[in-house]
Amino acid sequence: MKSLLVSLALLFQAGTSLLERADEAFRAGDLERAAVLARQVAARDPGAVHGHMILGVIAAQANQWDVSNRHFLTVVRLDPANPFGYFYLGQAKLYQQQWAQAISYFTKALERKYPERERLMVELAMAQNESGKPQQALDTLSKISPPADPRQAAQYFAVTAFALGRFNRAGEAIEQIRRARQLDDSNAHYWNFLIDSLIKIDEAPQALAEAIVAQRRFPDHPDTQFLFALASHHVVESPLSKLALRNLREAEPGSPRVEIAEGLLYRKQGKTEEATAAFQRAARRGAPDAHLLLGIVYKENGDYEEAEREYLAAERQNPASGQLMLELGKLFLVRGDLEQARQRLEKAAEYMPGAGTVQYQLGLVYRRLGQTEKAEEHFRKSKQP
Repeated sequence: MKSLLVSLALLFQAGTSLLERADEAFRAGDLERAAVLARQVAARDPGAVHGHMILGVIAAQANQWDVSNRHFLTVVRLDPANPFGYFYLGQAKLYQQQWAQAISYFTKALERKYPERERLMVELAMAQNESGKPQQALDTLSKISPPADPRQAAQYFAVTAFALGRFNRAGEAIEQIRRARQLDDSNAHYWNFLIDSLIKIDEAPQALAEAIVAQRRFPDHPDTQFLFALASHHVVESPLSKLALRNLREAEPGSPRVEIAEGLLYRKQGKTEEATAAFQRAARRGAPDAHLLLGIVYKENGDYEEAEREYLAAERQNPASGQLMLELGKLFLVRGDLEQARQRLEKAAEYMPGAGTVQYQLGLVYRRLGQTEKAEEHFRKSKQP
């Protein structure tokens, strides 16, 4: 709200008393009255840029994107050099996950010297990363220092972490997301990214420690509760899987992820048939990682053919899963298909750099391939902290 008020203050010039009253109401937080007055301004003078700006900002705060876009488009039509209209159009597209349009509007705001440059660059970088261009995002962020405003600085570090995560630079990403969370620990997405990243690099105890705190802080956030279930499952001695399942049922009733959590609990309890049935139900409903978990259960029961079928189904869904590549590599190693094992485990090492389990399995593969020097290199890496 503060930045919106600053923007409107920069835009505001002496005008009719009606427009002044609309601006005063907006500053006071009386958005209903501000909207009524601004609509009267726009009705009397359709070319009143400031009236359309107020109406656009109020609509954007209410997620009324069609209304906000209409007013901001009017602003840039009436005043093509106005950077604020382009900035808020970019924000609206960002929140609607229309990444390419957000990038286009933010770029136009930048070209027109939008005054809050650091804020603009952070949001531009976010749109670039979400559009699948993490290097562009990192390049954009490299042109500015972290903003002075703590929440904007947190966003700066978070976007950096998200972009680094896309390059599988897990250690650096974790460092950046921790910096973001230090500045803004009220954002569940920061906690979730940290927990998920720790799970991916095989740091399950740390992930669980973070998840225990997060699930208390964000009891209604389904992603947080699901990650709590995953982290608990990865720590063999954790007694919290039942609590995690209960939390997820409350946060996301009827979700296929609840069946995933059920299967994880059954597996930990040694109830193989019940776990298999739960994962099968989740897979039929398209739950992420259900095929991977089914493959693990089948492999544990010695049914390698079914395990491979489920792993390959999981690979079609998510070919960039380090855990999946690890499990496929282990399966091919057991079956004696050393080349397929090597390929999958090398991918696992790419997606999970520093994971000791992956390095150890690669050591086994290269030993069986007769490449003793490479094998010893991976065994050494598996022991590194």
